[in-house]
Formats: sequence, structure tokens, C-alpha cells
Amino acid sequence: MSGAKKQPTISMFFAKSNNGGPKKYTTDEGARVKNHAQVAEVGVSPAIKRAGSSSKGGKGGRASAKRAKIEEDMESSPPSQNGSPKKRDLTPWTKERLSAFSCDSAIDENGGTAMAVDEVEPSPETVPKNEKNGINDKLNAFKNTSSSSSNSSNNQQSPLPSASSSSSLKPAILKPLPGMKLTPLEQQVADIKNKQPEVLLFVECGYKYRFFGNDAEIAAKELNIVAHLDHSFMTASIPTHRLYVHVRRLVAKGYKVGVVKQTETAALKAAGANKTAPFGRKLTALYTRSTLIGEDVTPGSGGAGLEDGDVSEGTTAMLLVLNEDKGPSGKDGAVIISMVAIQPSTGDIIYDTFEDSKTRTELCCRLDHLQPVEAVVSPNTSELTTKTITTSATKNDDCIRIERLDERKFDGKESLKLIVSLFNGEEEKVNHISTLPSSVIGCLGATLQYLAEFKLDGIVKMAGSIQKYSSSRHHMRLSGATLRNLEVLTNASEGGTKGSLFWALDNTQTKFGSRLLRRWITQPLLEEEEIRDRQDMVEEMMTSSAPVLVKLKEALYKLPDFERAITTIFHKKCSPHEFWLAVQGLSHLHSELSRAGGNLEDSITSPSLVELLRDVLEGLANVEAYAANINEASAREGKKTTLLRDFSEYPDVIKRQQEITEVEKKLNDLIPDIARTLAVPAFKYTTVSGLEYLIEVTNARIKAVPKTWSKISSTKAVSRFRSPEIEKHFQKLQQLREQLQMDCHEAWLKVLESFSGHYHRHRQAVRSLAVLDAVAALAGVAKSQGYCRPKLSAKGNGGAKLKIVQGRHPVVSQIKMGDQQYVANDTNMEVDGERVMLVTGPNMGGKSCYMRQVALIALMAQMGSFVPAESVEMTILDGIYTRMGAADEIFSGRSTFMVEVGETADIMREATKDSLVILDELGRGTSTHDGVAVAMAVLDHFLSRVGCLTIFVTHYLPLTDFGRIYPNQVGNYHMAFIVNDEEESDGVEAVTFMYQLTSGSAGQSYGLNVARLAEVPQPILVRAAQKSKELEKTCITKRKRLKLFQNLMASKDTGEIRQHLEALKTVNE
Repeated sequence: MSGAKKQPTISMFFAKSNNGGPKKYTTDEGARVKNHAQVAEVGVSPAIKRAGSSSKGGKGGRASAKRAKIEEDMESSPPSQNGSPKKRDLTPWTKERLSAFSCDSAIDENGGTAMAVDEVEPSPETVPKNEKNGINDKLNAFKNTSSSSSNSSNNQQSPLPSASSSSSLKPAILKPLPGMKLTPLEQQVADIKNKQPEVLLFVECGYKYRFFGNDAEIAAKELNIVAHLDHSFMTASIPTHRLYVHVRRLVAKGYKVGVVKQTETAALKAAGANKTAPFGRKLTALYTRSTLIGEDVTPGSGGAGLEDGDVSEGTTAMLLVLNEDKGPSGKDGAVIISMVAIQPSTGDIIYDTFEDSKTRTELCCRLDHLQPVEAVVSPNTSELTTKTITTSATKNDDCIRIERLDERKFDGKESLKLIVSLFNGEEEKVNHISTLPSSVIGCLGATLQYLAEFKLDGIVKMAGSIQKYSSSRHHMRLSGATLRNLEVLTNASEGGTKGSLFWALDNTQTKFGSRLLRRWITQPLLEEEEIRDRQDMVEEMMTSSAPVLVKLKEALYKLPDFERAITTIFHKKCSPHEFWLAVQGLSHLHSELSRAGGNLEDSITSPSLVELLRDVLEGLANVEAYAANINEASAREGKKTTLLRDFSEYPDVIKRQQEITEVEKKLNDLIPDIARTLAVPAFKYTTVSGLEYLIEVTNARIKAVPKTWSKISSTKAVSRFRSPEIEKHFQKLQQLREQLQMDCHEAWLKVLESFSGHYHRHRQAVRSLAVLDAVAALAGVAKSQGYCRPKLSAKGNGGAKLKIVQGRHPVVSQIKMGDQQYVANDTNMEVDGERVMLVTGPNMGGKSCYMRQVALIALMAQMGSFVPAESVEMTILDGIYTRMGAADEIFSGRSTFMVEVGETADIMREATKDSLVILDELGRGTSTHDGVAVAMAVLDHFLSRVGCLTIFVTHYLPLTDFGRIYPNQVGNYHMAFIVNDEEESDGVEAVTFMYQLTSGSAGQSYGLNVARLAEVPQPILVRAAQKSKELEKTCITKRKRLKLFQNLMASKDTGEIRQHLEALKTVNE
């Protein structure tokens, strides 16, 4: 063995021996953001250093020669002025190697990495330099290998960069250095990794999960852990109990993550034939943003995994599968987009196909509604579409992951064959899917194949329905711009939910109820009967004191996410504790409602509430049996061997338990013989640090121990042994216990399969429970805020109508409650009467708040909710369209005004006489004359051609002439204000806002008053006030001159002409 050739390692060529403890090298990375210097430490474990630790002869010769060269270089380098060792220049190879393994290296001007190694005190022993070191030639070839490795990894299919991906690092294949032989573990990991190079792997190694190669550097950067060089690859690690935390973090960053677990245990391996090989490992799970389902992403205890929901607050975990074709219209940039959106955690499937323009307005609308967290696109999807997906679905630090699939997976014919084989025997679903467009079928087939990689394709078969995206026949039309402008789901300032309509109404107690309420808000109803039915449920929840409804509100409090739980159980990916939480919660809910229910028809008047409660009671009737058979303590600890109270249905488990009992009896039968051998009156086995069946003997009686006994451990006082018979039986016991674990796991899977057989029944019960939670939430908000029940009527011959008495903004009124009084306002519009409201007034006067309030009240009324007003009467609207705000879209090359008129053009194409249109300061993105012209033309279009209800907010006073031209159709209004008689010291008039809608137009906008409120410096305000008066005087003069000139031209009398000329002369002076 002494003459065996040692395997070289990377560390030995730039690491120097430092007796005692690991070797550490401090690297100073240059060119950091904001000039912050950041120091990284590379630690090399002692086990890796042994090849270079010897300084004498034989097996340490080559390493010693290399180290001697480093020491010689060090001796020739004088120390720095401050006494610390001077940093020496690195060789080109070392720079290349450090650059390859650096997470974020800065490159100096000469092309090298700006990194230096701090020298340490050299060892007193030196070895003569060996000039003939053949390893150098092999290592010099690494430069070419590293580049070829990266090129080969780029050829693999990989996801498009996510919105948050700022680093060039990405998962890639593992390739060893020239002349380096991989260890058995490294070879095993490389074989798994190179099959899926785009996946970031967690590899289980004993009590920790390790990362290798690029994965280690990515993990170090994203998880804030340390990566270091270990033999052939960079590596990093995390504890096993923190797996779910770090999987979620990396998935949230947009990575595709895989978990590689050990498939062998120590006992089974010891009994096997291949004892010297590494533990067997295989890829057991894959995770992305939308497929975050399984034991690895939920905590081992506490049940928080069920309550965590999605990766980030408010997301829907939707997977979007999209295909794009050229549009038939021939317009520049027009495309046909087909899509399927699925939520793997709940089984909801939505599809659509539509034509879209180069602005991708229709796609943006669907993205704003669905809010996908992951997208799978075909290869022919344009860059503009992928940019639109990235931009629309990225909120703050939240990002979307986009991956391209092979075009063959989107083939309609092959996809239909796949779907037919999946739905074998279900003719109704097959017939429904076969009638869909071929491109949609292709997307559904691609969805199946993509989910099959995560073992989630079964949810497609169990989906309750495959529904088309909301159309004009079923739900009110709400464009993506409307959702943003009205702050329906998120606020405009920071993108969070607080301050949105969803935040104001979301009084739900469960996550599945919250998801349903969100869907209700984005999809208001169009059928009068459905709206009234939902209003009836809300009203009864507000006023009824029926025991079952009271108990329901109490039972809903802090329930787990049952909708996700039953789907996780269906996929057989839930932990024992998660299963126990689900069945225990459902069982408790069922028993509470059953005791309080009685005859539902006697205590509840709403037929829909009765039906929902009956669905819950009937659907959960069989859950109690599953809950009763689960041992809570074992479920919390994840012990499957004692998880079930009754294993009688699983004979393999019973048999294995009997065999274990027999072996334990044989071990106990050996106790008398051991006592006689040791000459002691009584004896008991000892267990120390998990080691069982030990014979503990004091060191004073050590001579009584037979030589055939094997020593296991010892202390100063005692020694512990096992006899050959005990060792034989104990090994058998260990094997049986491992086999029992596998048998119990199989029994566990059968329990999950049995529960999944009632999936449809349980899902219907949970969805009914979600409706009850959402209705209770609306009732709670309406009762606490003093909302009224709106009166809605179907669209008749009379046209649209909207009458609101003392309406309030649902969000602002909640925020202001208890702080200051909110000023309510009336609205009265109808197509056959005054259908256009022209609203003017000072800046900050409440115009935007008022028009949002009108739109939100109409939206809430059609979703079946009560509304913040004294009374509301309205016809059912088919859509709400808004054009508000000012922002450009640099990514699509559109200026502020281009965005403004583009959104207006979309509204003009889609609005009907039954729509509500809101336009805020249209035309402000260009010159005053062009802006006024565009605003007047657009207003005339909606007034004369569309004939819809319109609220037009403007600062352009010429538009108020429409009120004079169309006195019956157009009304001029302004937000009331009071101007103080005395000016402030800066010359700006002080304005007091009344926030009350008043008839008539405002003469000014008083923008300087807002500038003063914004604390613009006083000198600037004084100058602005002077300039404003000059401009105002000039405008007045021009108007007078024009008026006098018109009078002059109309006069025929000489005296009048002379008077007008004198007046003109006076004005000019």
C-alpha cells in the first residue's frame, strides 16, 4: 500500500500545509456593488489534505515538491509594511481555477480574477524541489476542459432565465478535472446529475443534504451558506431537518429543484452483497413553483406546511402552458395564443384560445386574472410573449419561471391519443376534450407530459371539470388594466394586498375560502338569479342565529388548507402528520356540524345554504373512521411502524411484527446464560446511544468475559460486549425492523390510496365549505361596515342604469373608520338620461377616489356582496373598463402617451351600451392642444356611438362645453372646495378640500396648492405663482381681444365700430 499512487486533489496545488485544524484561505473579491468589499473563506477539510500533508519521501513526494515550490516563492516575497504576509500573484492556472469555482468573481484589467491568497507562516521543514512533476501537464489541460464543459451543458434543455436571476450561474453537468478520478460518491452523484443537468440537486448524505459543482455555488449565493472545494467539486450542505425551508427558497427564486435520497439503510446494506459500495441513491422528487407538493416541502411537525399554502403570500400556484401561432389577420405582430392553466395543488383547469395584437393586451388580461407562478411554452413562442409573461407575472421580488418544451409535446394528434388513454372509459370527458381546438388539446397534452415528470399527471384525470376562461356569457368583463387601476387584488404603491378590494373583503378563516373569494372578486356574475341567490346566503349569514351557522363560524377558525391536503393525499405525497391534521380536522368539523345541525330546513331559509351544509355533512361522513385509526403521537413523529392503531388489514405487517417478537424473545432467553457466565445473580441488557442489547461489565470483573465476546464500547468504569449469539440475533432483528419499515410504508400507501378513492366526494365537501367560508366573510364585512343590499335588475330595453345613494369607497372608508369621517357621494346615471359625468376640480380633491368608488360598488354588487352605500339600484353591467394613471412600457417600446391611447383604443373596441367606462385625465401625456383634441374625440365617440355609462375626469375645461351641447346626456360636476380669501406668503391660494361631488364645473385646478402641500421650496412656489398669474392674465387678454374682434366684425353702426376699436386699443395697451 505504501507504493500506491495517491490521487491528486485540487486543493493540494494551491493549499499549504498548516498543522492542526483545517486550512483556510481568505479571498478578497473586487468590484463589488456600492464598493462594499466582501470576503469569502474557502475551507479544506483535513481528510482532503492528507495527500499533501507529508513532507518526507514516498507517498507525499509530489505534493511535497509542489509545496516546496510555493514555500520557495514565499521566501522570495518580502513581507508588507504592516508586518502581515505579502499577497503574491497567482499563476494563470490558479486564477482560472478560482474563477471557475467562484460565485461572483471580478475580472481585472488583464483578464485575470481579482483575487489574492493570504499567505500563512511557512513550515520550517522544506523539501527539495522536484522539477519532474507530470501532473502539471494534466492540470494545464483543465482550461480547455472547463470551457467544453460549459458548452456541453448549454446544449441541454434548460429553463429561460427568471426575472430574479441576476447571476450567470445555472445548474450544469458535473465533469471531473483531467487526471482526477472521482470518488464512488462523486461518480454516483455525477451519474444522477448528468441525466437532468438543469435540475438543482439536494443529495442526501447521512445527516445532511449536499450540493455539488455549480449547484453548490448557486446554493451558497441564494441560501447564504458556505461553499468549499472538496476533492473534485465545489460542495455545500444543509441539515436534513431544514430541507423544506431551503427547497422553498430555491423554488421561489425560480429554480427547478430535485431531491436525491438514500434508498438503503445501514442494516439492509450490511446484510446485502455489495457492502463496500456507497449507499444506493435515486432522484425521488422534483419541485418547481407550481408543483410544490410533497413531504419534502412541509415541516416534520407542527402542521405549518398545510397552513403555508403557496410559496409567497397571495399567489395561486398556477402553471401556465402556452402555445403561439401566427395570426390569420395578417396584422403586424398579431398572433393566436392557446393556453391551459392548471393548479396542481387543487386540480383546477382552465383553457382558452384567442387572437392577440402586438401589444399582447388579451394575454396581459388573462395573466392578471390567473397570476401564474410558472410557465411552460412551446419553442415557437415569440420573445415578445415571453417578455409579457415575465413582466406581468413578476411582482416585487416575486418571479415567474419559464421553461420551453419540445415542439413534439404540443402536437394535437399525439396529445389526443395521450388524453384518450388517460380517460379510458370516461366517454363524456373524452368527447368534451375532443371538441376543443387542436392547439388547446396540444397544450393539454404538454401539460400532462410536464406534470408526469413530477408524478402529478393524475390530477388531470381527477379534475372536476375543464372550464373555458371567463367569457362574456358567464362573467363580467374585467380587463387586466381594470384590475390594476381599481386596485382589486393588489395596491398600486407596493404591489401588496393591503389596501386592495380583496384585502377589504377577505375576512375568510381558511386558505381555500380565501382563494374562492378571490375568484369571485375577479369574476362578477351576469345572471340575476345567481346574484340574488348569493345575496340571500350573505343576508342569512348576517341575520340568522341558527345553531349550525353559529357553530360553522366557530369551526372554520384556523382550519388547515383542506383543498391542498386532499390533493396532496391523492398524489400520495403527504406526510403522516399532514394526513392526521387533515382527517382530524375534517372529522372534528363533521362531528361539530352534525351535533348542531338537526333538521336544516327548519332553521335555515336559504335553499343554497341548506344544500351546501348537506354536501359537507354527507361528503365527510366517512372521514371519522380514518381519523380514529391514526395514532396522533406517531403521526407527529412520523413513525409509520406505530402509525395505525389497527394493522389487521395488512397481513405482511402482522407477520413481520410476529417475527420481531420471536427474535426479541430469543434475545431475552439468553439472559440466564449470560448471568451464569458472569456469575451475577441478575442481569439486564443495556442500551447506550441507540446501541441495544449490550452486556455491560464492570472493569473489575473483565476477566469473566469470554474471549468470543466482541467489545462494542467502554468507559473508565465499564466495558460493553455482545456475545456471538446476541450479535447474530441482533443483526436479524435489525433486518426485520428495516423490513417492517418498508411493510408499514406500503400499508401507509394503501391507506392513502383508500382515502383517495373518495377524492371527488371529499373535494365537493371542501368546496362547499369554501363557499360557506366566503359567504360568511362577506356577511361579516357587510355587518361591521354597515353595507346595504343592492337591487339589481336584468338588462332590459331601457338600457344600463346606476343609481347610488351615499356611496363610500370600500377600502378608504375602512381605513378612515374611527379616524375621521368619510364623505359619501351620490351617483345617478342611465343610458336614457344623463349617461356621461364630466368631473373637474382641484388636484387632490377626491376625483379619482370617487370614480373608483363607483366602479367598485358596481363590481361588488354583481359578485353577490352587499355594498358600502345607503341604497343602490342598477342594471347588470357586462363590463367595467378603466383608463387611469401614467406610465410607460420600456420593455415593449411604448411611451406614456402610447400606452394611454392604446388602452383607450382597446376600451373603444370592447365597450357596449351596457358597460361602465371610466377615463381619468385622458390626453395628459402629450401637448395641451393634442391632448384636448384626443379627449374631445374620445368623449364624443362614447357619447354618440357607444352610448354607455361614462365617468370622464379631466382638467381640460374646454370639455365642459359638452354639457352645454348635450344638456340631457352630459352633466358637469366638480369636487367641492373652498378658496381662502387671503393668499399665503408665497402667493399661492390656500384651498380646503370638501370631497363632495357638486354640480357644475370648476374654473381652476389649483395645482400650486398641491405643490405647497408637497413641500416644494418657497422660492420656487413664489416664482410659480407669479408666472401663473402672468399666464392667466395673458389668456384673459386673448379671450377679451377675440370677443371684441368678433363684436367689431358683427357691428354695422359707425359709433359701435368706434367703441369696439377703442376697447381693442385699451386691451392691447
